[in-house]
Amino acid sequence: MEKEVFTEEEIKLLKKHVTNIDDPIYCIKNLPEEVVAVLFAYVSRSPNSFKRNLLRLLGSGDLDLDVNKINDMYSNTDNMAEAKQKAMKFHEKWVVGYGHGSVAEHASIKFACDKISIVATKILEDNRLGSYTEKSTRYQVFDKNVFYWDPKLMSSEFQGEVREVVHLLFDTYEKFLPIITEFVKKKNPIPEGINERAYENSLKAKICDIIRYLLPAGTLTAMGFTFNARVAEHAICKLLSHPSTEAQEVGKRMVEEGSKVCPTLLRFANYNKFIHDTNKKMREITKEVIKGNIQTTLSGNKTGDMTQITPVKTIFVDEDAEDKVIAAILYEHSQLSYNDVFAEVKALPTEEKEKIFDEYLKRRGPFDRPQRALEHAFFTTEVVCDYGAFRDIQRHRMNTQTNTLFCTHLGYDVPEEIVEAGLKQEYVNAMEKAKALFEKLEEKYPYEAQYIIPLAFRVRVLFKWNVRELEHFIRLRSSVQGHISYINIARLCWAEVEKKYPLFSKYITLNMDEEYLGRLRAEIKTQEKMDEVKEKYSD
Repeated sequence: MEKEVFTEEEIKLLKKHVTNIDDPIYCIKNLPEEVVAVLFAYVSRSPNSFKRNLLRLLGSGDLDLDVNKINDMYSNTDNMAEAKQKAMKFHEKWVVGYGHGSVAEHASIKFACDKISIVATKILEDNRLGSYTEKSTRYQVFDKNVFYWDPKLMSSEFQGEVREVVHLLFDTYEKFLPIITEFVKKKNPIPEGINERAYENSLKAKICDIIRYLLPAGTLTAMGFTFNARVAEHAICKLLSHPSTEAQEVGKRMVEEGSKVCPTLLRFANYNKFIHDTNKKMREITKEVIKGNIQTTLSGNKTGDMTQITPVKTIFVDEDAEDKVIAAILYEHSQLSYNDVFAEVKALPTEEKEKIFDEYLKRRGPFDRPQRALEHAFFTTEVVCDYGAFRDIQRHRMNTQTNTLFCTHLGYDVPEEIVEAGLKQEYVNAMEKAKALFEKLEEKYPYEAQYIIPLAFRVRVLFKWNVRELEHFIRLRSSVQGHISYINIARLCWAEVEKKYPLFSKYITLNMDEEYLGRLRAEIKTQEKMDEVKEKYSD
């Protein structure tokens, strides 16, 4: 991997704001929170590293920040020693002595990872209380040289085949880019009077959405994430206790770099025997207890065949959910016990219940979320979708998720544009070669084998939603500006809600618009706002 090179002046400047110049995992320091937010926002659309974007920010002249006057305690040995001592005393008194582990929640650590695999990001994002921004597969074209070469695979007898499959996937991705670009342009020429920049951005999003199916899950991406120290400790414990080499490597680097920012609050971030041994034992028990063979029980594992696989299936519903929510609405404003309120609600005619629910929600504006009474009803679904879509859906972390290992047994999606452009055979060839190799690796390397699987392959996930979070997911992800995969999942979730909770479904915003360049309207608005800002701040 080519090392990023900085000038002496850039290094001097960076040292004030990052904990490590050479390592791809480091922490951000000595910056106002607003600046950090902008820095992390850049990762979605910028191909540059966090460090390079930081230099861009500091050199823009937009920040009222005199970097030469910053008191960097982390670079001063005496100051650091004193700070550590004071922190240790405080930690011992309040956290250890009084059991106030929540003290650590008031300290936040901002991690920046410039080189981390998509697989590893999914492990990290399985922490509900974190905040994440990840490099987008729809705004950026990925380089063929950015892949995590797992040491176990690369020291195995399969290393040659792994290289061959990974190179095939990236070569196909690279080859398809200009072909799909020309195809989409012909299919959707720029409309008259439309902002050219907005059109080009929406066009790029559509093209990247199509070819991203070819990217292997071991593709290196970038991610900014913020944890409070307590969550960071738990996340690191999970990483260090994970069977994956990369997860352990990331965990170790997070301890090293995070300790430079919160020197005492990560002292218990270690390998956790309970997590490791319990998960290992559960894998063993599962093999003993679950006799079904996925290869023989799945009939929907053929190329592009979803006929026997239900993308969204309702597993559990909450009995009397609508009455429970209405009772919770009224309970807040009464002095009665919940059981008493529920009994009275239960006896109300349907029309009265609908009226109460309508009054609770009808005043919402376009950016207002429903209030929390909707969290008292739950809805459990099993979702089968391509891994690229799961990559987006997983970040709805207020739900409860149970994820399975990524595999090839559920088949893969084939974008219609690939077929229409005459590229299906090449696409299928790449998918089948990845599938064949995965099946060779799966038994001995179940975790490492995930890296070679293209994002087109499907994964099965269990989601338990409360209705408030489900409303947010459907409203956000059914919009035409999103990726077609998760748009379909969001719409199918709404259909399931309509079947089970018809009263709720009336108040869940569902977007059923159909626009091929779904990002176009959003990009036009963005360009209009940018023009307004330029005019406002122009000299």
